[in-house]
Amino acid sequence: MKTLYFDIRDIFRTPRLALSGKKMWVHLIGLFLGWAIYSILTYVAFLANGQTLTEIWKTHYFFPCLLNTDLPITWYAWIISGIGFAIWIIIFILTSLAVSRITYKQLKGDEFFSSGDSYKYVKKHGAAAIMGPVSIILIIAFFIIMAIIAAWISKWPVLDIIFFGLPYLLYFVVSTFVVYTAVVFVVSFLLAPSIVGTAEEDTMETVFQSYSTLWSQPWRLVIYEAIVGGLSLVATFIYGYALIFGYRFINFVFGTSWLMDGKLSRITEQASSYILGTHSALTPTISRFFNLYTPASLGITKPLFLTTTDIIAVVFVCIALFIISGTVVAYFLTNISIGQSLIYVILRKKKDDENLIERKDEDELEEGEEEKKEEKITTEPEEKEEKKKEETPEEPEK
Repeated sequence: MKTLYFDIRDIFRTPRLALSGKKMWVHLIGLFLGWAIYSILTYVAFLANGQTLTEIWKTHYFFPCLLNTDLPITWYAWIISGIGFAIWIIIFILTSLAVSRITYKQLKGDEFFSSGDSYKYVKKHGAAAIMGPVSIILIIAFFIIMAIIAAWISKWPVLDIIFFGLPYLLYFVVSTFVVYTAVVFVVSFLLAPSIVGTAEEDTMETVFQSYSTLWSQPWRLVIYEAIVGGLSLVATFIYGYALIFGYRFINFVFGTSWLMDGKLSRITEQASSYILGTHSALTPTISRFFNLYTPASLGITKPLFLTTTDIIAVVFVCIALFIISGTVVAYFLTNISIGQSLIYVILRKKKDDENLIERKDEDELEEGEEEKKEEKITTEPEEKEEKKKEETPEEPEK
């Protein structure tokens, strides 16, 4: 069991705890799965909008986005792409829950809690992590719908007095509550996976804890979230630059004149152009973030004379670069997930004086029950033997 201070000092453990292949792997799988579903549905949205597959590919490649086009988009195309984005968000919540559970177990001293174990936990408790924020959205939607109905009724004479004038003070209170609930939704979206992953709460308790945390610890919550965000950006920048140095070292060794020479640049420039180049919509963001500019990222293109083996090598290098780049994003998301777990464990101690690390979780309770059953099974035959001996009369001495 790791010792926590239950204050701001614990937040600075986030980057170190996030530098874990097991946790990054969970987020990497979720990242690629969400990206694949979103990309497929967005391509379908463009097709439904009347564009051809060739046009879509030449414009968007691996990063399709309806916002990145000057063409008019139909409402049903927005819905199709929106569904893909919503699924991606749900996958992110579930993977955050898995990482939060791994982190919680690690804080309790269980270093052998695997990603497979976390998936089993997500299967059992994932609905609560999703329905917590959804329930808050439904609360907001309910009050907005009621307000619309009341406003429609208030258009008529006399009814405006009854449904607007008299209950105006009540409307003001409810309106303030809805604004507060909107902030609670943001808190719930961030903390719900951690609430379920550490405290094993259900949907109703997740909603309650979201309201309670914001109400009782607002300033600590804001300050801790700001620190987690800053640490995540700095740590991701350092991690990404370490990978860039590795990328450059490979190019330095393989690109010498008596080895691959110009063949290396042909392969790497073509492969990297789909992530950091003319074929990627993320080029400006990635290039500026890491201050990394290559011929591909600057839009400088030259005829590439690729042989059949070069094309095959480009495919494999492109896949490898996708995975490597994905680990950078996965590391950032892992920092966020772990940071939320630490924040909730600290704030739960502050507001309820409850140490979640010392509390027995469901796995420990199940192990305790199994041990009791085993003890009962082993002691029952002994008790029966003793009972038989007591019931059997002793033979009289001759």
